[in-house]
Amino acid sequence: MKRENLLLIGGGGHCKVIIDILYMLDSYKIIGIIDKKEKIGQNISNIPIIDHDENLSKYFDKGIKLALISMGNIGNPVKRQEIFLKLKKIGFTLPVILSPRATVSSSAMINEGSVIFHNCIINAETEIGVNCIINTGVIIEHENIIGDFVHLSPGVTLSGNVTIGKNSHLGTGSVVSNSISIGENCLIGTASNIVSNIPDYSLAYGNPCKVIKSIK
Repeated sequence: MKRENLLLIGGGGHCKVIIDILYMLDSYKIIGIIDKKEKIGQNISNIPIIDHDENLSKYFDKGIKLALISMGNIGNPVKRQEIFLKLKKIGFTLPVILSPRATVSSSAMINEGSVIFHNCIINAETEIGVNCIINTGVIIEHENIIGDFVHLSPGVTLSGNVTIGKNSHLGTGSVVSNSISIGENCLIGTASNIVSNIPDYSLAYGNPCKVIKSIK
């Protein structure tokens, strides 16, 4: 099977895990990593950092049509959003990446640029938005709606009929009860137990999870 050429945008630890997934899939040839100018020439998991994002259009013009955002975020998705919009304006397609170690229902819908990491379980009729990070070991039960640019950290568990608004971040090991709604642009702390709805622009954490302040 012919592998498709792919650019990775952003180095670091998050990128290393994505490279592992891509090696297992064996569907893509990683052309190189785009990062900061001062990092050009460095390697991430034996993949070279070849350029910075001011030159992305050069690679598209050379015929590389696929790119994937491989930078992580902790509570601030702005940079990933900016890169996503820049890639789309140039014309790149961002593939959906599913780890072969993940279990994903055939009725789940996963949108452009999202990555499903190792040991995730995504159950029936769940919808995952654009450019989401569904990190290692996440469990998403039936009929969940996950907005664009959401990051679910390792070990997050969502019960059925949960809604997560765009740009929100759930910390490692957080658990969300059935039919809970978490708003847009929320930051939920590590190991929180979310048993009531969380409004937009909230910093919240604890067991039970409580809103600490607005972050608007």
